[in-house]
Amino acid sequence: MIGHLVLPSENTEQWALVEQVLQQPLMCLADLDSVLTKFSSTDSQPKVCTFFKTVPGSPDAGLFDFDLFFEKGLPLMIEVALQMPTLFAGVQVPIYKMRSSWTVPSTLNKCSFSLTRRQCACLLAHSFFGSLKRPADVQPNDFRFTLVDLFMGTAVSPNSATTFLNYFNMLGKHGIPEELVIFERRGYRKGPSPWRWENNDKPLCDVSIVTGNIDDSSADLHVEFSNAFIGGGVMTGDAAMEELLFLVKPELMVAMAIENRMVDEEAICVSGARTYSLIDGYGQSFKFAGDYDNKRPGSPGTVCAIDAIRGGGPATTEPALLRDMNKARIAFDGATEVATGHWGCGAFGNNHDLMFLKQWLAASEAGVSKIYYHDFNNKQSHHILPLVRKLKHLTVGRLWGFIQELTIDLRNPVNMPAFCARIANVAVGKLKSPPVEGSHAASTVVTQTTPSNTIQPAVEKTSLEEGSIDKENEPEVVFSLKELQSGTPEGVDGSRKEEYLSCSEFKEVFGIPFSEFTKLPNWKKVAEKKRVSLF
Repeated sequence: MIGHLVLPSENTEQWALVEQVLQQPLMCLADLDSVLTKFSSTDSQPKVCTFFKTVPGSPDAGLFDFDLFFEKGLPLMIEVALQMPTLFAGVQVPIYKMRSSWTVPSTLNKCSFSLTRRQCACLLAHSFFGSLKRPADVQPNDFRFTLVDLFMGTAVSPNSATTFLNYFNMLGKHGIPEELVIFERRGYRKGPSPWRWENNDKPLCDVSIVTGNIDDSSADLHVEFSNAFIGGGVMTGDAAMEELLFLVKPELMVAMAIENRMVDEEAICVSGARTYSLIDGYGQSFKFAGDYDNKRPGSPGTVCAIDAIRGGGPATTEPALLRDMNKARIAFDGATEVATGHWGCGAFGNNHDLMFLKQWLAASEAGVSKIYYHDFNNKQSHHILPLVRKLKHLTVGRLWGFIQELTIDLRNPVNMPAFCARIANVAVGKLKSPPVEGSHAASTVVTQTTPSNTIQPAVEKTSLEEGSIDKENEPEVVFSLKELQSGTPEGVDGSRKEEYLSCSEFKEVFGIPFSEFTKLPNWKKVAEKKRVSLF
């Protein structure tokens, strides 16, 4: 489950080539192209680099200072690359493969590895030069630590490339601090989670809607909206949230070398990665905008990468809901405050309100005191604040039950527009939220209005549940289970078929008397009715 990152310094012949190429004098920046071309010559598909001949001095250079790079950044890059034998003497760098966190069942397990900032810079320099190759036993998709691809080949991206190079400019100007960067893979073996959602009496945590970058938040844990392959397409010039984060915090990129794809029960956290650059814009319009302004004081927050399930109808099924809730719970373990936002709502197409509710549940179960929820354009979170006001009195277990009620009849067939309408109605108070614990008010129910031509029970409605009857007395008209399963008899409300069973058959079918059935959460009632084909 744990492999080994093969360093060029571990192979005598390969290291001799590294020293030969990197120790040659560079008279001008354009000479750097030959260095990258030389290392690429040993690849199965060699490439030729022209980046440093064509980009400096062109509009593609933007605000990046190539003169400073030649004076400070590049010499440091070569220096730390040649220090590899010393920096990694006696150190075997692990590769954590899929499920390497699956050790003790039903327990959250953590596998961590620490590197100094200088060791990170060394690995990043070799990734830039192209002298760190993919280990033979690692699949191509699992090894995306190929910074050289930003400078040569089909994925050349000047904006991404210059943002990365500024990392070495910053280290060249200010030195490399003697600090650690910690890479931690968390997870649990597939099966029951180490925590429970149903009947969970933990209170919901505080929520604050904020603007600005997650990276600038004072929270101790920053959520990274990740691809299952951490880092996503940063090495191919992609520029979504994850890729931009890795460009301004290049130490995160080292995770692309030592962490293989995450499975559903895993998350990857990196502590200590600093921000070195500013950027302007998003997507293909983004540009390097200069040195980081140290807006966030103190030590950097822990970045935790979690990938979301794909959006659409399947996202509302119970397994899909639990999948994301459990993954977020893994990430939030041990955090005091969490900075997050619209996780999985971009390319993955998830519903903003549903993804918020999942993260709110996960943070609350983990004991987080507060979520800082970043709304990047002030348009996507208009339901979230009223939802918090309407639901903050609930426990984790009761909110989970409420989400079940809202979604259980919208899964087959899929009906996301109906979910959006329901959650909007909760936010504005048209659909009542569950009452405070101990209240006798009716629970939130997604029901159909009883038509006037249906057979009415002989007993008046009681306080057990709005629209239900006292089944200690028989209804005026009784039907057998078989009759109710085969269709909807004339005059029967199809949403309340169970109420037309005799008392004895009701108990035989559901295993409990009707008075106990009315006390179940509504999602359980629906599930039970589906089980016996009465829904």
